[in-house]
Amino acid sequence: MVRFSNYTYEPSLGSRPGAGKPLIEKADVHSAILGKLSEMVSDIRWIKERFGNTPCQGVSQVHNQDFLESTDVLPPCSVDLMVTSPPYMNNYHYVRNTRPQLFWLSLVSSPKELRKLEEANFGKYWQTVRDSKPLDLNFHHPELSRMLSILRQTREEKGAYGGPGWANYVASYFNDCHRFCRVLKRALARGGVGVVVIGNSIIQGHEMKTDMILADIARQSGFALMGVQQIRTKRVGASITTSAVRRGATNKATLYESAVILKKK
Repeated sequence: MVRFSNYTYEPSLGSRPGAGKPLIEKADVHSAILGKLSEMVSDIRWIKERFGNTPCQGVSQVHNQDFLESTDVLPPCSVDLMVTSPPYMNNYHYVRNTRPQLFWLSLVSSPKELRKLEEANFGKYWQTVRDSKPLDLNFHHPELSRMLSILRQTREEKGAYGGPGWANYVASYFNDCHRFCRVLKRALARGGVGVVVIGNSIIQGHEMKTDMILADIARQSGFALMGVQQIRTKRVGASITTSAVRRGATNKATLYESAVILKKK
């Protein structure tokens, strides 16, 4: 719906006039919605053709709840397969950029409710942790600690807008990754598999191989690492690498996505 509204992503959600674009006076809304509905019908037909005669259809249930707070709905050792793609460590403001969808779907009814989502976001946001006292890792990882120390000294004169503020963001993100692994280990059955799709980041000119660090954290948490498979070798991310508050030194690293595949022993 954003495509035919007068919102636009540049890269954050804003108005078309604010991004130098003309207002959309008319749009073929019906065709856009019907096109999406047709795709859904096609997917349902595909599933029914292949699995329609399966004896056990299974039962689905949706919990509008944070996985990190799921212990009251997920019994221990009850999950055989977990597939997720958590927020990437690129400070993409998911709450701000999905405001239209959140209101359209009645998931929120007032701007005040957005603040709670911002504070609970996986990995937090740079804006919410940049002014905090220096945040430490909640787990042992010498190489990541070394990288954080280097990041804190990058553009140190800029304060929260330089390395010190961004180091808080990185530490907060990986602390949540550590917490995620603990919750996942509790939920997975023995032999259960978790697949986490995640992307690397470039912060203040320093590349963070988020997938490999997550793999280390998972091993520390007792998982067997089945593999780290790169699934996309190029991501659109100029805002991540060239924004004035993110930039730092030039880094020619390529943004990519990987699937980190874990197994509970």
